[in-house]
Amino acid sequence: MSLKAAILKFLSRKTYTDDFRPETFKNILIVRPAKIGDTICMFPLIRELNRFLPDAKIDIYASTYNNFMFQHAPQVRHVYTKYKDRDSLKTVAEIFEMRTNRYDLIIDTIDIRFGKVIALAFIKARWLIANVGYESRYGLNNADLDFYYKLTDWKQIHTTDRLLEFLQLLGIDDYDSSINFPIGDEAYQFAESFLKPYQGKKLIGLNADASDRDRSILDAEIIDICNGIKAFDSKIRILLFSSVSRREHMAALIKQARFDNVILENGTTSIFEAAALTSFMNVMISPNTSFVHIASAFDIPTVAIFQNDQNHLTYWAPRSSRYIIIKPEKPGTSVRGFSVNDTVNATIDLIKDESYINQPPFQIET
Repeated sequence: MSLKAAILKFLSRKTYTDDFRPETFKNILIVRPAKIGDTICMFPLIRELNRFLPDAKIDIYASTYNNFMFQHAPQVRHVYTKYKDRDSLKTVAEIFEMRTNRYDLIIDTIDIRFGKVIALAFIKARWLIANVGYESRYGLNNADLDFYYKLTDWKQIHTTDRLLEFLQLLGIDDYDSSINFPIGDEAYQFAESFLKPYQGKKLIGLNADASDRDRSILDAEIIDICNGIKAFDSKIRILLFSSVSRREHMAALIKQARFDNVILENGTTSIFEAAALTSFMNVMISPNTSFVHIASAFDIPTVAIFQNDQNHLTYWAPRSSRYIIIKPEKPGTSVRGFSVNDTVNATIDLIKDESYINQPPFQIET
């Protein structure tokens, strides 16, 4: 056994003697230092935990990548942050504060990590539950640590379902697995104002950017998709989503291609405003990014461009009532080789299906 493994085994020693009674829990901490898409998949757990244990206060131990995501979640009392290494003293201060909360339960949603185990041991909750984890480190996984009272197994299921399985450890089985994403009224008001000139038109959202070029929709593909949709119906408007750093490039692309059917998403200052715009779309096109999960939260018909990897698709597939997956023939981690024609045809199929056309959550006033 390695030195780190021995330390973790020592720090995680714990013997449970009391009765496990979730209905009595008053303070719960969920550990989820993750990114945006992962976080959206966690909101159903927060919602259902609050529904079944309404007297419990829920805190989140997040990271700098997702600590802002919970500001409109009414079920969340406080968000603590695991800062980057250069700000480790801030993280230590957060851990000390969490210890003072005397948590009845910690729900640990991530794989084994050295620093995480040390933090959880210090926070010292009455009960801890976890998932066994996808990967091992130091020759251990979460199941090897004594301070977890119960664990769920790692399964080949959607990330949302894996997170919701923690409820089963609390004796809760009849939960709602639909995705939600609380974004606040101001974001909706921004979207209403931005889209007011296009009232009465069908709207297609197109997000081209993923975490790397291999999984993004490239400029030539953007042009072909937009032209294909215009050939079907020139009255449809396409909202091209873009990060702030890419807006100038996307504006130049629209001008170069002489698009009169494409609108550049501009003026958004937060993920919440981008999500509000998404909620008004009739169809959303996106590679596997947070936009797929945002569309699922508002049940927007989705054309999702995925790499040819069945495990990846299982974990992160759309959850909208209606969606179509486009992927290249060649297995791998890239979407290169995906069919633009199939993407356009899938979009047309979804927008022609009036039974799935999205109704905006707020009426745009004239």
